[in-house]
Amino acid sequence: MNKKNLRASGVILFFTLIWMISGYFAQTEPEEYIAPTTKEVVLVNNSKAVDYRLPVTIKAESQAFSKVDVRSQTSEKVVKVGFAEGDYAKKNDVICKLDSGQREANFKKSKIDYDSSIELKKKGLISESALVTAETVFESARIELERTEIKAPFDGFVENLAKQGQLLQNGQSCASIISLTPLKIVGNVSEMMVAKIKPGLDAEINFISGEKYNTEVSFISSAADTRTRTFKVEAELENTDLNIKDGLTGELIIYTEPVKAHFIPTSAFLLGDQGNVALATVLNDVVQIMDVQILIDTIQGAWITGIPDETNVIIGGQGFVKDGDEVISKYR
Repeated sequence: MNKKNLRASGVILFFTLIWMISGYFAQTEPEEYIAPTTKEVVLVNNSKAVDYRLPVTIKAESQAFSKVDVRSQTSEKVVKVGFAEGDYAKKNDVICKLDSGQREANFKKSKIDYDSSIELKKKGLISESALVTAETVFESARIELERTEIKAPFDGFVENLAKQGQLLQNGQSCASIISLTPLKIVGNVSEMMVAKIKPGLDAEINFISGEKYNTEVSFISSAADTRTRTFKVEAELENTDLNIKDGLTGELIIYTEPVKAHFIPTSAFLLGDQGNVALATVLNDVVQIMDVQILIDTIQGAWITGIPDETNVIIGGQGFVKDGDEVISKYR
């Protein structure tokens, strides 16, 4: 090898050693790799709140507004029954006629005596006390005679009739009178919902037989049933055609006062940090997670409160974002 080649090789070796030595003493920390950031694309729906009346559905039944047993006020035999089972009687119609016996004769005699006493008193032939005595006897005889006619206290259907020839004792029932107009619709509401119910709210009764009628709440109990911890609720139905009978069951739907609520598809809901229901919303392309309250859940979605009246709700991709994330919003 000639000197010229040896010199060139030495120069190359020298610079190689210098490079290796400089690399050994000049070690630096490796640069951290920063992945490029990409914004999540989410599907957003602009939801606007509307007035919503929560339907509270309870089991209910029809009840006669008035149902009483008309009873005898004396002991006597039934000589005539004025109606058949199920007939409709008007107020003051005679249901059972009892044997008047001596009562009618006593009434006629006392009336003659009383009328005579009035004339004698006018002529000054008897005292005031004698007139009062005659009047008292007459009134007592009249009352005793009236007790032989047992009358309907109000309009209604006649049931549980006594039989002709039957001996009715004092206090024994002649018949039951059932008034079906108006008709009461009676149910029980839970402790959870009672605060939302008050008289005057619109309601709807759907009977098991298929009839549907509009009504309104007329009464709500102030005290809970000690066994069921529920509160009695009543509505009234005119029932002018008398088609609805006592004891018919169905569902009473009571519509609460309107509140501002959103209808949200159930697929949009998230599970909040505390196990509560939440929604992912967007404001200026930044995600905000908000807790919500569900009023009612349906197959199509749920009515909720807890977010502003106009809110951009994420309905697609909400599972891939978190609070504070910047996103690209695609509006439906």
